[in-house]
Amino acid sequence: MGKRDLVSIVTPCYNTGKYVHRLLESVLSQTYPNIEMFVIDDGSSDNSAEIVKSYIPRFENRGYQLTLIRQNNSGQSVALREGMKLIKGKYFVWPDSDDFYASRSAISMMVDAFERLGENYGLVRTQENLLEDDTFKIIGCNGKEAKAEYDKLQLFEDCLFCKNNFFFCPGAYMADFQKLKDSTSLDIYTDKNAGQNWQLMLPLLYNYKCYTIQEPLYNVVARLTSHSRGQYAGYERTLAKIASYEQTILETLKRIKELPFERKEKYVAEIRKKYCRLRIWYSFQYRRRADFERFYNEGLEIGCAGKKEKLLKVLFSVPFVVKGLLYLKHKLVR
Repeated sequence: MGKRDLVSIVTPCYNTGKYVHRLLESVLSQTYPNIEMFVIDDGSSDNSAEIVKSYIPRFENRGYQLTLIRQNNSGQSVALREGMKLIKGKYFVWPDSDDFYASRSAISMMVDAFERLGENYGLVRTQENLLEDDTFKIIGCNGKEAKAEYDKLQLFEDCLFCKNNFFFCPGAYMADFQKLKDSTSLDIYTDKNAGQNWQLMLPLLYNYKCYTIQEPLYNVVARLTSHSRGQYAGYERTLAKIASYEQTILETLKRIKELPFERKEKYVAEIRKKYCRLRIWYSFQYRRRADFERFYNEGLEIGCAGKKEKLLKVLFSVPFVVKGLLYLKHKLVR
């Protein structure tokens, strides 16, 4: 067999000096022979950069390339955008710095799937182990029920609307980089809280099929202080997250080259309704009456203040009952 195609890894890193070695070790252990890796240090104040630099000789001895890039703290989406300018590989993965590969053959198996499947596929993904922090006990598995193949429009809409247990942790995904460039602009939206996974997955899922390897080849560590969890505690931060996620999706829809205007407008309207409902819910949950009235009126204007939202409006006029709120949290959130 001749030389295998280059796989490029881009990993944003922010204050994960305690964890990034696990990812680096799991890359070093891969059986795949041709890998380049870029770690983009996003203004860390801990020893993340020193840890990464210490691995550069080990990567060289393995026949891999590891490059550390440092930037001022600007967010994961900026780090990923800058990293994508540097890569040379045919295939592209972008794992989080605090997660790691579960199998030495993970990258080989994903490349092998691409080579077997042909030109209709833009993404290959694997199942993901969910690990308890500290103990590394397996507490779940994302994608356990996923089929190997779906109609591409179904997975696109599952990703767009976060439904049918679509899972996002990026290390489980591998993209054909040329197909990504053919599908969208790589000048991705870079609000500090922007969701970069939508920006890479949605264009590929609209234009190409995705294959699921039905084996957990990637480990996701459930840290409460990770970027996607503790950072968004509280009402104001939750609203900021919602606004950023909504704008990320809208900007991504604009950049999907083959998406017809009429379908794009339909998706835009549905996304606006979804995030308006979320704002209505969270303003109710946090008892912010003025905000609730504003979001509810917005919902009336765009047609998303339905029976459930009207019930919330009625409940704002009665005493706040904890049991009732807990019930509604499970029954009303969509």
